[in-house]
Amino acid sequence: MTRRIILGGLAALALVPPLASGAPLISQGAVRMGADAMLSRGVDGAGETVVILDEGFGGLDRSIALGELPTRDRMEVVTFDVANGLEGRSLLGGEIQHGTRMAELIHDVAPAARLVLVNYGTIDEFLQAVDWVIANRIPVVSHSNSFLEPPFDGTGRAARAVDRADAAGVLWLNSAGNYAERHWEGRAWPSTTIPLARSGAQPLSFSLSWRPPGVAAEMELEGRRPDGAWEVLARHRDRNGWISLDAPGRDAELRLVVRQTGGAPADLELFSQSVRFGPLAAAEGSVPTPGDAASALTVGAVTWTGGPRVSYSSFGATDDGRAKPDLVAPTYVNSNPEWPGTAGTSAATAHAAGAAVLLRARWRALGLQPTPAALRARLVSTALDVGPPGVDAEHGAGLLRIDTSAPRVRTRLTRVAGRTRLRAWARDGGTVKRIEVTLDGRRLRARTAARTTVTLPRVVSGRQRLIVQAEDMAGNVGRASRWIRAGR
Repeated sequence: MTRRIILGGLAALALVPPLASGAPLISQGAVRMGADAMLSRGVDGAGETVVILDEGFGGLDRSIALGELPTRDRMEVVTFDVANGLEGRSLLGGEIQHGTRMAELIHDVAPAARLVLVNYGTIDEFLQAVDWVIANRIPVVSHSNSFLEPPFDGTGRAARAVDRADAAGVLWLNSAGNYAERHWEGRAWPSTTIPLARSGAQPLSFSLSWRPPGVAAEMELEGRRPDGAWEVLARHRDRNGWISLDAPGRDAELRLVVRQTGGAPADLELFSQSVRFGPLAAAEGSVPTPGDAASALTVGAVTWTGGPRVSYSSFGATDDGRAKPDLVAPTYVNSNPEWPGTAGTSAATAHAAGAAVLLRARWRALGLQPTPAALRARLVSTALDVGPPGVDAEHGAGLLRIDTSAPRVRTRLTRVAGRTRLRAWARDGGTVKRIEVTLDGRRLRARTAARTTVTLPRVVSGRQRLIVQAEDMAGNVGRASRWIRAGR
C-alpha cells in the first residue's frame, strides 16, 4: 500500500512527519482506533466490499482528483434517488456531499476495500436500497443517517429493514444521530413553548410523535415581530401518532408551541432537524431510527483525541428500553484538505465501518467465520472504556478499536560520568502516543514520543522501582520495570 500522510494533530504532536505537499490525507480517527496496526501487518481490506449508503455523493470527482477516493472504475455507484440522482439534493437545493465525506473516511481506514456508493432520497427508496444490498450479498453497510418517522422502538419500517439485512448476513453500522440537543419529550397539556436557536437560512424541520391511541396534537412555529408580538408562521395538526412541520429558515427570534388537543394527557416526543432546544433538550432517549434497530451496531461519537461523548451525540434508551449506542468512534477529523473538521456521529460510523471491514478481512484470512453477530460481539468486547467504568448509557461499551496489543517497552541502563542513564523505547504495530518514566512513583519524564533518555537521580539507600510505561493511540499500555539499587 502506498504510504499516505496522517493529518494535522498527530504531526503537531511530533508523532508523524510534517504534511507532504499534495499528499492525500488519512483521518486521525484511523490511528485512534489502531487501524494503522492492522495496515502495518498487511491487512488493508483487500477482498472486502462495503456499501456507503447515504443521501448524496456530490463532489465525487473532486475527491477522486485529490486522491482521497479511488478512481470511478474501482468503485461502484448505484442511485435509487429518482428525482435527483447520485448527488441528491439538500433542503436548500444544493447537491449533498455527505456520502462522499463518509466514503473518504472508510477508504482511509480500509484503503483496499471495494467501495459501493448507494444513495436514496426518500424512506421508500431507502427500503429499495436495502433490498438491493441483500440481493447482492454485500456484507457490510455504513449508514450515517436517521429518519424521524416513528416509532423509535426498533419496530418501524426502517429498523425492520435493517434487521432483515442482518438476517441475510449483512453487518449494519448506523449512526446514533446528532439529536441529543435537538430532542424534547414530555407533556404538552395544555401546551409547551420551546425557544429555538436562530437558524439563519437553514430550513426548519420538526417531527412530533406520540404512542397512545386517541391523542391529537399540533405544532405552531412562531416568530417575534418588530413590535414584540408573536405571529404564527406555520402550523400542523393531526391525530395519527405523528406530525411533521417544515418551514424556511428565518434570522429572527423563533419559538415552537406544542399543544395536545385531544385524548388523555400523554407523553409527546419532538425532534428537530436543524435547531437546538437549549436547556429544554432531553438528551436521553434521542436515538432515532434505524439506529434503534436491534441488529444495528449503533455508533455514537467522541473526539478523536479522546474524552467523553460529544454533546450532540444521541443516546438511549430506545422507546422500548434498550441501550444505544453500542459503542462510540472518533469524530472531528480531517481527511480531505478542502473539508477540515468532518464531524458528527456520521463520521464516527464511517470510522467504525472501516474498522469492521479490516476485522472481517483479518478473520477471513485466518479461516474464521465473520458473521454479523460475531463481528459485533468482537468490536463491542474490545472497545476502550472512555466513560464511567463499564458499559454506560452514553458511550455503550466504549471507543471502538481494532488494535488491542500493548507497545513493547525496552530499557537500557548505562553509566555516564558516574551517573546512571536510562534509554527507553517502545515498539508497536500502531502509533506510540507517549512514553513516561517514573522512579518510586515520581515522574521523571513524560514525552509525546516513542523513545526517551533520562539521567536518573542517585539512589542513596535501599532500592527503588523504575517503571517505563508507553501508551499507543488506541489506548493500549505496555510497561517495563526494574529495581535501581543504592549507589546507582
